[in-house]
Amino acid sequence: MKIYCLIASVILSFSTFSQKSYYFSDPLPSATSNIASVDKKFYGTYKSKTGTISYQFDAEGVSIISTSISSISRETIRESTVYDVRGKYIFGVFNNDSLPCVLEDEYYYFGVRNIDIFIGGRSQNILTQSATSNVYFLNVFENGNYVPIQLDFKGGKLTMNYFEYDLESTRFEFVAKQKTIDTQYQKLVVLSPTEEEFETLRTIGVFELPRVFKR
Repeated sequence: MKIYCLIASVILSFSTFSQKSYYFSDPLPSATSNIASVDKKFYGTYKSKTGTISYQFDAEGVSIISTSISSISRETIRESTVYDVRGKYIFGVFNNDSLPCVLEDEYYYFGVRNIDIFIGGRSQNILTQSATSNVYFLNVFENGNYVPIQLDFKGGKLTMNYFEYDLESTRFEFVAKQKTIDTQYQKLVVLSPTEEEFETLRTIGVFELPRVFKR
């Protein structure tokens, strides 16, 4: 049994180490320059079906709007000099403002709106535009490199197509310039595709994990 467990552990270790994570050395598409925002006709707030997360596009760039659910016990409210509940609203979470709340099982639940700058300000993420006027790329800065997300605007909808691949994929072997970095648990492969190689990447379907948002 001990020998079997040891062999299984070794196999699992080699399997994990053989897995690869892919990044890009530069923002994509490589032939385009960075831009501050999308075209004005695409400005607006695009909401997910669940309504828990939205993307706001304006002249300042791109922001992520999310709602986190918090709670405060009824006992805390009674003993607090900071919080107060009047009807269906809780006061004291923010200065000079109130939030809708719901009482359930001796706890008041309320949503807190968070806004994070995705493009603009001090963000290291980069926005670029493809040769197609309604298609952009959000290049997310990660581990010193970039992970692109394709943005398609059409008919008042935003489709975010995420970079997707199998952990043991060989579909990127045609990219001539790439660097492999060995880490303790996996291999990091940094791709530097030419313009033609990037178009090939789009053709083979590495941006086909869609999520739709409506304006």
